[in-house]
Amino acid sequence: MKQIIITILCLIAVGRVDAQNPSPQRKNTIKIDLTSRFLYRNAFILSYERITKPNQSLVLSAGYQEFPKVTTFAQNVGVKDDLKKNGFKFGMDYRFYLKKENKYDAPHGVYIGPYFTYHHFGNERIIEVDNDGTIEQADLDTKFSILNVGIQLGYQFVIHNRWTIDLAFVGPSVSHYKYTLNIGGDYTFNKDDIENEIILDLLDRFPFLDDAISNKEATSSGKLDTWSFGYRYQFTVGYHFGRKK
Repeated sequence: MKQIIITILCLIAVGRVDAQNPSPQRKNTIKIDLTSRFLYRNAFILSYERITKPNQSLVLSAGYQEFPKVTTFAQNVGVKDDLKKNGFKFGMDYRFYLKKENKYDAPHGVYIGPYFTYHHFGNERIIEVDNDGTIEQADLDTKFSILNVGIQLGYQFVIHNRWTIDLAFVGPSVSHYKYTLNIGGDYTFNKDDIENEIILDLLDRFPFLDDAISNKEATSSGKLDTWSFGYRYQFTVGYHFGRKK
C-alpha cells in the first residue's frame, strides 16, 4: 500500500514534466532504491544506468539489506533476540525505451525489458517455544535467498536534465526460493514440528510461494527449495550526469 501511495504522489508531483521541452541527452544515472527502504530492514541499494545505444540502456544494482523484523514465527514460537543479521541484493536489467511512445531520448520515457535480481538474507536469533506450557529457548540460524528472472514495464522521468524518478510498476518473474534453517541448543520440543511451523510462517509472508505449495507441508529437514512466481515493483530517485550529447 505504501508503494502505491508513493507512486501516485510522484505521478502527481511530476505530471507536468512532460510539458517541458526535450533536453540534451546525458548517458549516466546513479539512483537510490527507495522501495527497499519500505520492504526490508536497514536497506541501502544503489543502481547505475548507462545508455548503451539510442533508446537502450543497461542497469546494474547492488547493496545491503536485512530481512524484515520478525517477532513471532507461529502461535507458540516467538523471537526473543536478534543476534546477527545481514543480507544483500544485486541485479541487472536491460531496457528498451519505446521510441514510438516517447518524445524524449532515453532514459526519459516508457521502457520495457528483461531483468534479474538476487536477494540473500542471513539471520541468527534466539527463539522461545511454548512446549505444552513450558517456555524453552533455542538458537535459530536461517538463510534465505530469492532469484528472480522476469520482464518489467516502467516509466522514468528526467527533471531539468538532472534528476530522475524511476517507476517500475509491472514486473512478473519466475523465482527460485531457497530457505534453510537449523535449530540448536538444549530443548525438549520436537525439532521437526517447530521447523515445519517456521517454514509455514515463511510461506504466509510470500503469497506467490504460498500458492505454489498447495498442500502447505514443509520438509522435516528444515529446508525449502522450490520455483514459483514473483513480482517486482520499484521506485528509485537519481541524479543524471555526463557530457551532453
